[in-house]
Amino acid sequence: MKKEILAGFVFAILFSATALGSLSTQICYEATDLGAGRWQYSYDVTNISLTPAIEEFTIWFDYGLYDNLVVEIPKSGWDELVIQPEPVLADDGYYDALALTSGIGVGETVNGFVVSFDWLGVGQPGSQFYEIINPLTFETVDFGYTAPEPATIFLLGIGSLALRKRI
Repeated sequence: MKKEILAGFVFAILFSATALGSLSTQICYEATDLGAGRWQYSYDVTNISLTPAIEEFTIWFDYGLYDNLVVEIPKSGWDELVIQPEPVLADDGYYDALALTSGIGVGETVNGFVVSFDWLGVGQPGSQFYEIINPLTFETVDFGYTAPEPATIFLLGIGSLALRKRI
């Protein structure tokens, strides 16, 4: 039993490290349970080394897992929108943010992108696919998976180390 628990923690740590996305960008999230199946993601977007600046990004919400997407707190300097998951075509929904100014430069982090939603899955919502978009050509210039905020990754690591010492 202990080996299965340890394997689960190791998988969580490896998945979290992989979910950090590309080497050029990172989008971290904090999931908050609002009750009655309603959740909220707060995103922090970091430009590690992408040039030019991040001027647009899209975060995908899987059809069948998310519904009733709402931008909760409009972010100053950004044009944000949500497109609902489409049941007839079984298409994913998405959250898109377009910079109205210079965007997110190398080494900068912008936080406070907040989206609420109905969670239709089991357990807690987790990582999502994201794309960094060139707003002039609409080409994807980078992509990855959102990751839990660094504090969550740290706590998972500490938990796995503590468990490892006990085994």
